Order: sequence, then structure tokens, then C-alpha cells
Amino acid sequence: MYFCKPFRSNIIGIISLLSFCTTGIHAQFRNYSIVYTDNAKGNIAMFGNTLMAIVDNSAINTAKMNDNVADGNSSFGNDFENMQYVDVDGNGFTGIATRNSSTADFTLPAGTNTIKLARLYWGGRVKDSEFDLSLPANKKIKLRKGTFLNYTEFTATQIDRNNFIQNNEAYTRYQAFADITSFIQTNGTGTYSVGNAPLSIGAIDNGGNYGGWCIVIVYENPSLNYSSIRLYDGFQEVFNNGNPLTTSVTLTGLNVPSSPLAAGDAKMGAVTWEGDANLTGDFLKINGNTFSNAINPANNPWNGTISDNGLHITTKNPNYTNQMGIDIDQFDVSTGYGILPNATTAGLEFGTEADQYFPGIFSFVIKMKEPTITLDKSVADANNNGKAEVGEVLTYNLKGVNTGAGNANKVLITDTLPNTVTYLPTSLRVISSPGITSGFKTDAAGDDIAEFILNGAIQTVQFRLGTGANSIDGGVLAANETYEVEFKVTVNNPGSGRPVPSIINTARIKATSDANVDFTDDGTAIINPEAGALPVILLYFNTSLQQNKKVNITWATSMEINCKYFDVERSIDGNLFTTVATLPGNGTTSLVHTYAITDEITAITSPVVYYRLKQVDLDGKKNYSQISAVRLRKDNRQLIVSPNPFNTYININVEWSRNEAVMVKILNAQGKETVRKMVRFIKGTNFIRLDDLLKLQAGNYFIEIASALEKLSQNILKR
Repeated sequence: MYFCKPFRSNIIGIISLLSFCTTGIHAQFRNYSIVYTDNAKGNIAMFGNTLMAIVDNSAINTAKMNDNVADGNSSFGNDFENMQYVDVDGNGFTGIATRNSSTADFTLPAGTNTIKLARLYWGGRVKDSEFDLSLPANKKIKLRKGTFLNYTEFTATQIDRNNFIQNNEAYTRYQAFADITSFIQTNGTGTYSVGNAPLSIGAIDNGGNYGGWCIVIVYENPSLNYSSIRLYDGFQEVFNNGNPLTTSVTLTGLNVPSSPLAAGDAKMGAVTWEGDANLTGDFLKINGNTFSNAINPANNPWNGTISDNGLHITTKNPNYTNQMGIDIDQFDVSTGYGILPNATTAGLEFGTEADQYFPGIFSFVIKMKEPTITLDKSVADANNNGKAEVGEVLTYNLKGVNTGAGNANKVLITDTLPNTVTYLPTSLRVISSPGITSGFKTDAAGDDIAEFILNGAIQTVQFRLGTGANSIDGGVLAANETYEVEFKVTVNNPGSGRPVPSIINTARIKATSDANVDFTDDGTAIINPEAGALPVILLYFNTSLQQNKKVNITWATSMEINCKYFDVERSIDGNLFTTVATLPGNGTTSLVHTYAITDEITAITSPVVYYRLKQVDLDGKKNYSQISAVRLRKDNRQLIVSPNPFNTYININVEWSRNEAVMVKILNAQGKETVRKMVRFIKGTNFIRLDDLLKLQAGNYFIEIASALEKLSQNILKR
């Protein structure tokens, strides 16, 4: 509210009133700066209250303080009003005496919340002869948790001021703040009391004084969406004696996701000083679009409300709906306000007809859309008989799609080859990828988007894909974009007349979301020289780590055909296996047989040990099971799948070490993916149910749960 508010009923009144006013406006106006920026699973809380009201409790004054409940409009501002202190703390006990005080409640969602930043803002209008804000004593505010303990006093880190002179008296309108992060971290949720702000009571000519406070808190919670969190503050004057009537600012540093926003995806907060409920003609435009909601009309958004998405906040004392001098509003701006994909700025325009006000704080919480990248891998042998033969060329094909709504950034495929094959030079080929010319790529590093790397005996193939990919970094796969690459290897001779073993090869695609969260997917290809699965029906093959670094290995069969014996094989790299135990088979039988051994691994320092089962027929033919991994780190993680064998569904219980997105997949005995599901895990115990599995054919399967850093797997059997 402008301190020399014109009477709009007649022009003479305006001229007459303005003739009284001597303005000496000059202020320490501060452009809006970024206070906090992060991409995290978090949100921003704003809560506060007025410190000035008409407090004689008459019926008319009570109506004035609660006069915008229905539609956000009011017949009353603080014009001509004798504004007095709100003071709810009693002042009757040592250590809590305040000249003014009010309370408001701070709440957080369920789960683990981490306070990242907390600031207490306060402001209003003072007569300089009463409160000289240059003096240390007038830069302080009192804060406490609850309503009866002693206050803690905080000193303003910064005070922004707007000075003026009226009727030969100097006044200051101001906004101050103090960092209270450690205080909120210690005290948590609940009721907070704030008091003793320097404020002048009464009115200036026809304009009532004002004052209030707001606490702004940035917090993280693993159950929330990843969001772009931005907090800005500053101090701008709108309507300086009618010149200008509008003020525009551009907020920079936004990180809007790559896909269009949906309702609920973007929330903006605003704290504005001295808007008046009874004066219409104000507006806020966001990227040129006029803002309004249920209690903040398009022609009067700064109407003394404290609200969240068009609903009044009532958890405060006093619980007025017309604060007469401070607005604290948070509202949805997902659609209709020109916040476009990949935007980094937002333009705000403030306007008024005659109601002076000071925008002070703005926040944005914008949901970051996530990618869901897939990698499907297959292998074809040269003579197409499904067997890997010595010297034969195998072609590996890797393809996939981003099925999520957000960009997959820095896309990288890495495939480490088993020692049973040798990379075929100059066979790296891009079949399709956004932003990349298809065709063969060189094996050398540093000249294009692919390379072959030989580090000792370790062979690795890499592709960087997507728009903008180069010789160093991967590019971008936008929503629904696909890719396909391939390369070739030759099958090595195992020597000593031994047959070529099963060749199992897993590739991984990695990318980051717009919120810099890692996403991965794996693709496995298996080629078996014996052209078939185990000549047994394997009910399960389980491995579990026991105390003193012992691994229990159990399996069961429901049918065996000419089964001579089983070798249990162990590996520390998933490629080279050695036999650790041999158990005799049961020939040909249709009865259920169970097997178990214990493997002592006290000398092994590798974080993961791999096991597989080799079954040998009476005629000497060998077949292999899927690989089971045992993690030796003491992270107490378990993967429990039931029922196993299964028919139409499985339940999965798993301990996980972090909050992140993971991919759950079911692979058949040939390594082909049959089921996929992206889920979000929390740190601790997670439960997943996979339904609609009746369509899977009976046989052995392999369940795999993987994130960017971790992987668990287990064999399962479909009846």
C-alpha cells in the first residue's frame, strides 16, 4: 500500500493529498539473487504470520482481519487503521518478553527429512526516530520452538531498506533475514514463535503500518520426486508514486526438465510486503501470463493471504485470513504460465494501479522427469546353428529406447568381453542413433564416438550415443528415441581338445537424468555350444553367504536324464571358473532330489564371488546353469523370491543400501529378457510383486535387480 494512497473518487482529492507528500525515495534495492539451488528429492516449506493487526477485538475489526475467506477480495485494507502489535506470548515470564509475537506451524512429510537450508525473514515499516535500523539493537529478532521456552535472539545477516520522508519525518520499509539452519535442524517440526521485530504502530496519514515474518526451509526426503529446487530473494519496489506502475525481473538458473510439465509438476512461492486486500488493479505475470487462483485474484494477487495452492493456511496464531501487510503464497505454475521444456529463466512482471508493494522472496520446485533407458542384447553365430565354434564369428547386437519422459544424458554403452572370445577389429558399427551418422567407427580412442580398449587381457567395447555425443562424452536420448549398434568377435580355441564353453556376455548402458541421477540397464546374451538347456529340470540354484565367509550352495531337480554328476564352479570375475565341489547325479529319475555344499572362501578378497552349476551327462556332454552372485560386503542385503517355483506371480523382498531407481528384470535360460520393471527403492527393506507371469513358459529363469552401482540376482523356476 502506497503511503500516500490516492482517493480514487475524485481527481481533486488526489492532487490535494499528494501536495502533502515529500518523497525522498532511496533505497538499497537489491536485485533478486539465488539463495539456494539443487536438483534433489526435496521441497521448500514456507510458513509465517503477521505481527501487526487491529487488536481491540471489536466485531468490525475482527471482520476486517478475516475478510477475504470467500473469494480473496476484501472491503478492507489497513487504510486509516490504527495498526497495533500482535503479541501472543504472554510476556509474563523471564526471557520471553517481546513487544510483538505470533506463531505458525512447521510440518514435513512422513519419512526421513534432511534440512538443507533455513532462513528467517522479517520486515515492515518503522519510523526512524523509533527504530534506527543502523543500530545493532534494531537488527535483532527473537525465535523459539514452541510457546513457552525462552527465545533465542538472531541478528540480521542483511537488511534491505527503502527510505522515505513524509511530513518531515523519516521512515524505512525493510526486509531482513538471518540464517537459522542449525536451529531448525536441531528443533525439527512443530510450532515456532517469532517476536520483537522492530515495527512502528499506528498509521502514516491514511496508510496503516505493517509487519510480519516468514521462515523458508529447503529440505530433502527420499520419498519425494527429484526436483529442481531454487530459492531467490531481493527487494523491489512496485509503484514509486506512480512511476513506474510496473517492474519486471528475470529469475535465472532454473533447470526445467526436457519434457512438458503436467499439473502438479511446478510450484512457485512468493513473499510480498504491504499488498492490500481492498485495492484491486495489481497483477503478477509469469512469462507474460497473468497469475490467479481461488484466493489470489488476477487483479489482486497480493491481498494479505497466507496460502498453499489456493487454500488458506490456518495453523498459526493469530489465525487471520487478512494479514494486512504480508503475503506468503505457494501456488501451482505447471501449466498456463509459459514454463517450457529446458527453460533456464522465468520472467516476472509486477504491476499495480496504485497499491505500493515490495516483492521479497521467490521459490520454484519443479519436478525433474526421469528417463527409462533399455538395453536388449542378442548374439548371432556365422553359420546360424546356435553353437559357438572355434574361430567362428559372432555378431553382438545392442539396441534400446528411452521410454521415460525425461532426457537420458551422457549415454554410454560399455561391453567387457569374456576371455572366450576375441574382438574382431574394425567391426564397431552404429546402425542408428539420434545425432550420429550411421556406419562403421574406428577402434581408436579420441577420434569418434566408439572405441575398442585393450587393457592387459581385458577387452572392452564402448559406444557414446545420442545427440551431441563426441569422442569424450555421450549425448542425449530424448523421450522415445531409439538406438542400435553392433560389433563382432571370434570364438577362441579353449585348447587341449576341450569343447567351447557357454559364452555369457553382459553389456551395460549408463545415462543421467536432467537431475543428474544415474540410470542403467543391462543386456545379457548367451550362446551355448551344446544348443540346449540343462538336461534336468532345475527347481532352484541358490547361493547364500553365511558367517565366517562360508557360502551355502543348494539346488534341487525334479527330473534328471542320464545325469552323471554336478560340478559347482566358482569365479571372482564372472568369466574364469574353477571347480570347488563335485556331487554325483541320479542318472535318470523323475523324483525330486536336493543337493547342498558349503564353500569356504576366507582367502578371497574380491567383493563379489560368482557360482554356476555344471551338469555332466553319462556320455560326457556338459551343460551350465545361470550364474549366481554372492556379495561379500557386509551390507546385510538379501534377495528373497517367493514362491519359487512360481506360476502366476512372484514376491520379491530385498534389502537395498540407498535410495535410487532400479531395474527389475526376468531373463530366460538363453539370457533373453522376458519381464522388465523400473521401480524406486528406499534404503532398507523393499517389497515388489510381479504379476501376470502365467504367460511365461515353464523352465529356468534368472531374476536380476540392478542400479547404476549395484546388482543382485537369483535363479527362479516357472512350473
